[in-house]
Amino acid sequence: MDRIMNSTAFAVAAAVLSFAAPAWSQGDTSLTIALPAEPADIDGCNTTVTGIGVIVKENIVETLTTLDPDDSTVQPRLATAWEDLGDGTWRVSLRENVTFHDGAPFNAEAVAFAIDRLTSDAIACRDRTKIANVELTTTVVDEHTIDIHAEPAQILMPTLLSFIGAVSPNTPADEISRAPVGTGPFRFESWDSEGIAVTRNADYWGEEPAATDALYVFRPESALRAAMVELGEADIAHDIAPQDATTEMDHAFLNGETTRLRMVMEPPLDDLRVRKAFNLAFDRNALIGSILSDRAELATQFILPKIDGHNPDLEPWPYDPEQAKALLEEARADGVPVDKELRLVGRIGFFPNQEEMLQVMQQMWSQVGLNVRLEMMESAEWLKLVNKPYPEDREAMLIQEQHDNNNGDASFTMRFRFHSDGRQSEFSIPEVDKLIEDAEAATGEERTRLFQEANRVISEEIVPSVYMYHMISYMRVSPEISYEPNSLSLIQLELADVTFD
Repeated sequence: MDRIMNSTAFAVAAAVLSFAAPAWSQGDTSLTIALPAEPADIDGCNTTVTGIGVIVKENIVETLTTLDPDDSTVQPRLATAWEDLGDGTWRVSLRENVTFHDGAPFNAEAVAFAIDRLTSDAIACRDRTKIANVELTTTVVDEHTIDIHAEPAQILMPTLLSFIGAVSPNTPADEISRAPVGTGPFRFESWDSEGIAVTRNADYWGEEPAATDALYVFRPESALRAAMVELGEADIAHDIAPQDATTEMDHAFLNGETTRLRMVMEPPLDDLRVRKAFNLAFDRNALIGSILSDRAELATQFILPKIDGHNPDLEPWPYDPEQAKALLEEARADGVPVDKELRLVGRIGFFPNQEEMLQVMQQMWSQVGLNVRLEMMESAEWLKLVNKPYPEDREAMLIQEQHDNNNGDASFTMRFRFHSDGRQSEFSIPEVDKLIEDAEAATGEERTRLFQEANRVISEEIVPSVYMYHMISYMRVSPEISYEPNSLSLIQLELADVTFD
């Protein structure tokens, strides 16, 4: 066994050392960060996408507000104050003496441009999903004051501002960028075969970060990323697998993501008994501490327990394969095509051990007679299946999704995923629509109660999903630096939070 382990370690070490060193000389205050996958873009209007936000958000492109990772309270960033004027309009005061990396002034006109670009149909900005079904219009009051009007009115406008990245007004309005220009503490430098390089912004309005520059490199193998830190080739290894988190350098954190399988409710998944059978035949506890971290938590809904609107009375599905078989037999007797082969679609790169997890689930379902074929997809193809307008020939299937909601309120999940006009909703049920609409218009305890009831109806009566886990990530951090990951670190790793020991 020792010989095998030593051979594996040698192979990983050799692979690390075989990569060329960065093109510039790395000093004591340079960082190298190993990420699992290279993003398709790093546009400032895609900062809520995990593989993009971890590079861009609050490093290159800053948002108007930011959220506290512990309790999701809203904190100032480029906006310093905000006031509800009523009738859906908020007056936002902007930070003064701030310039973009290209020299353009940060002002109300620039914010109006960023909002217009974010909400335009000319490009597919994915941060727009956070403000789905909300129309935003702007009025410039003066150089550092802007009125933002929302239709319908948004009581959570300060939180919405945390999804609005301020990109330079010189940014093309009709194409996604691979060279973002923002106001952040780091400037985009280059994107080539070495990786994505950023360098410290000497004109930054805030406190100067300790790091002078950073290089993001992309290594799909978890063990390789971890070994790079151990061998001094990287300072941070992002999102490593539980089996590779074996040293004091490894930090576990609840990352804000919840994963589920969404069911496309065509035959046989249009039958409630079949949807229940998929849940009953999945032994959720078997994967915790084996394929997944022993700190992963069972999910009963698509939002975290800390989010307003989470229903604490919902229980995880029990593992009951005999009941699953009985439901399937009953449905089969009624002519439901329960033996039909169904696609189980996963998106490559969600998290370590993802494909192995789906394979185990596939085996569990086969034991009760469900016929599931696993298919892993790249992001671009996967997105065609999950966003409206859906393909006309879209048949019954199960689609793995991962969703982060660190925003303090269920509204950032519920309409988009479960309302009839939601871009990723699979059903249209008036009762659910009304609960969501009433909750969005309510405040305080009534808002909480309505969202909790919507989650109850969805989880217990409709059963459109196989809820899985609130996810744990591991990050390996070099002893040469100080950085403590938090609930936002999977999608927002601020280089300014890194110090050198």
